Amino acid sequence: MKMAMEGRLRKLHRRDWPGFLNRMVPASVWQNFERQCPRRQDPRTRWTLKYMVLCWTIIGWSIQKTLLERFREGTEVLSRLFPRRRRPGDSYQGLVQATQPLSGAGPHTFWTCLRPQIPGRLADTWHWYGWVVMAADGSRIDAPRTRRNQKKLGRCARDKTHPQWWITWLVHLPTGVIWDWRQGPGNSGERTHLRTMIGTVPPSTLVVADAGFGGFDLLGQLSRAGVHFLIRCAGGTTLLVEGTRHQIERVGEHREVLLWPTGKRKQVPLRLRLIVLKRGGKRVYLLTNVMESKRLSRPMAGELYGARWGVEVGYRSLKQTLDRRRVLARTPEPGAMELAGNILALALLMLQGALVLGARAARLSVAAALRVLRQMIEAVRHGKTTLRFLEYLCAAVKDEYRRRRSKRARDWPHKKKQSPPGPPRLRRPTPQEKVRINRLLVYHESAFG
Repeated sequence: MKMAMEGRLRKLHRRDWPGFLNRMVPASVWQNFERQCPRRQDPRTRWTLKYMVLCWTIIGWSIQKTLLERFREGTEVLSRLFPRRRRPGDSYQGLVQATQPLSGAGPHTFWTCLRPQIPGRLADTWHWYGWVVMAADGSRIDAPRTRRNQKKLGRCARDKTHPQWWITWLVHLPTGVIWDWRQGPGNSGERTHLRTMIGTVPPSTLVVADAGFGGFDLLGQLSRAGVHFLIRCAGGTTLLVEGTRHQIERVGEHREVLLWPTGKRKQVPLRLRLIVLKRGGKRVYLLTNVMESKRLSRPMAGELYGARWGVEVGYRSLKQTLDRRRVLARTPEPGAMELAGNILALALLMLQGALVLGARAARLSVAAALRVLRQMIEAVRHGKTTLRFLEYLCAAVKDEYRRRRSKRARDWPHKKKQSPPGPPRLRRPTPQEKVRINRLLVYHESAFG
């Protein structure tokens, strides 16, 4: 695409932040995004699809405290980026009305258009032990306690809880880049969200998750879809094994266990592998459908599951670093757009850091990268140069000094003290269960090969 069509006054330099953003999101992505979105009926609107996505993203990056101030900053940046184009709208209400046909799916649709290019650009750090390691986790985001939010979002758990949004995402562990996400009311389920994201994972994916994603139905759906997983076993799970608990915990891993809940006895049991990790005198029980120990050994499983904490840090980056722990919109429809724009802003921030740092992507400091990006936004607003963007972003890495004590607060009154999941119940199958299991397996093999 020619620069005149983009509406710029000069050719962008490769080290310029707008130039880098233009190369990261090429014209083919915008064209694909426009083909997938419904066309607007009113030709008088000044909010194009590109303007809407970029404005919501800048709102997510903004350091301002209110939505109107963030919106004003977004429109100023857009006017500087595209000076020869028609200026965007002047009111936040106009942006909300223009994006109403897209609802919260607009930023997500844009990300699905950009996502296929990520594996090729991160080829050096894309695989880990031959796997594409994805971590899944969910979290809640607060919403204003208005009547419309209470009616639309409902109650999450207790009777007196305020309205909340629930988000679940898949994160590429070696780089921290968000691969996919789902959002919904606070009473949504992270297992339901993960089921809708199964079809988006690339080949050779290993999903790492905590005990909240266990369950016969979800694990069976993952196995049937050809997706491998490494999920912590919950304490209330009953596994059928051949051997005693002492033998399994001493060896550390058992070749095969069967997951066959009482309410699912008409279905074929799941053949899984139980891996027992020993951490500080405690044991962690992991279930996986990777039966070969050469492909996923116990040390590998311990390292991969230990890295799952990166997905928790991602939520901390969204809530604390970007200061987006609460959606400011007072109605559900703008709130969905605001939440999706905040997640897209974090995803693009992590992607920029991963592209610049390359093999050092795991050392990216989200706080330092966000400061660099906000400096670039201020420079664009005031017409200053941003040629040192790559230099600043290359230096946005975590510190390497050795700490003498923990960074955790000494006394935190509201800190959650949740006990870890207990060990699963292990027992040997009865003779009647063995006969029934063999019949189901024979029928399943004869019916489906």
